[in-house]
Amino acid sequence: MLTWLSTLALAGAPLELTVTDPQITAVVLECEDGTHRAVVKSGVASFEMLPENCTVNFVRRAGSLTEAGRYTCTVDGCKRTDVHHRSVTDAAGRINVILESALVGGSWLEVNCASGYRARADVLENTAVFDGVPSEDCTLHFKGGAPARYRPITAGTWMCNLAGSVAVCSQR
Repeated sequence: MLTWLSTLALAGAPLELTVTDPQITAVVLECEDGTHRAVVKSGVASFEMLPENCTVNFVRRAGSLTEAGRYTCTVDGCKRTDVHHRSVTDAAGRINVILESALVGGSWLEVNCASGYRARADVLENTAVFDGVPSEDCTLHFKGGAPARYRPITAGTWMCNLAGSVAVCSQR
C-alpha cells in the first residue's frame, strides 16, 4: 500500500508515516538491508532514515489471549477453537484433561499426588479422565512419548498443550 514512498523519498532521509487506523500499533519496513520497526505514537510512525526498496507492513491489534489453546484469528479478533474431544463433565475428585496437541501413538497420562494417590488414564479422542483424585495439588505426567509434566493440577477440566517436553495447561 505504501511501497511508493521508497521511490519518492531519498534514501537516508527521515521518514514519518501518518497512521489513521487506531488498531495499528506498529509499522514494519522490510527492506533490502533488513527489517525496521517503529511503534505508532499519536498516529505517527517515525524512522530515522528510509532504507532503499522497502515494503510497508502494519502490525494491527486483533484482541488478547488469556489462556493456552488453539485460536483462529482474523482482523476482527481471535477466537479460541477447541479440538475434537470426548464429552466431559466436572465432578468432585475428577480431573478431565483435553489435549490440544497431538501425542505419539500409545501415549497415556498419569496423575501423582503427595498423599500417594496415583492413577493412569489412556488418551481417547484427545481426552483423559481421572476419578477419585484427592483434594490436593497433584502432578500430571505425560507418558509414552517425550516426558513432560504439569503441576499443580486439581479437580476440574484442563486444556493442555505439549510442546516438546514442556506441558502448558489452563483450567477451563
